[in-house]
Amino acid sequence: MPRYRITTNSRGASKQRRPVMRSLSLALALGVGLVGTASSAQAQQRTTADPVGGGTSALDLYKVKVVNNAKGVRVTVKMRPVDWNAESTPVGEFRLLLDTNHRSKGAEFAEEVGIPGDGGFRALNGSKKYRQSWETYPFPGKCGKTVSESYDLEHGKITIHIKPKRGCLYHPKYVRVNARSIQSGYIDASGYHPYTPALVDHLPYKNTFTPWVKYSRK
Repeated sequence: MPRYRITTNSRGASKQRRPVMRSLSLALALGVGLVGTASSAQAQQRTTADPVGGGTSALDLYKVKVVNNAKGVRVTVKMRPVDWNAESTPVGEFRLLLDTNHRSKGAEFAEEVGIPGDGGFRALNGSKKYRQSWETYPFPGKCGKTVSESYDLEHGKITIHIKPKRGCLYHPKYVRVNARSIQSGYIDASGYHPYTPALVDHLPYKNTFTPWVKYSRK
């Protein structure tokens, strides 16, 4: 089960100048894009902000940082802090998809947990024995023991760290993630109030992943 860290228990240019300005803007954007692509190919970490911006969900995700180095794969997701002492508290779930193989389609691992509630890390593919070895809840398997999960929801921070281990996850060449939160409702003094439909937030987008982060020893 993930480890929760909860201490309180929640008009400018004319028409003639516009084409020139647009050309310059496009050139600058392409230049920045090329520099970003070149640098990210050698990067051991990368931070991706929510391209959509703020949302109405109390479990709004706004940033994810992916690190891929000698210490392993670490994913840090920043979200709106949860005030457990507020008049109402959100109810929902969090899911993180981890793609560690750029040669195949889709993700190999998932972190899924209820807020509040139970859940953990698991492998999405492979034999039953292999998938069981990756489970972290209710009891960690062989590979599950390499996974550290921290849910510091009061400060809006979720961290998943997978230490390198042969036979489990040993320095993948590239990694990327997709994060999603679902607020299904909220609880207040009068009970549970569901949202129909639920409030869903994706980072970066639905069915898309953050840019690849290449492995580096540093």
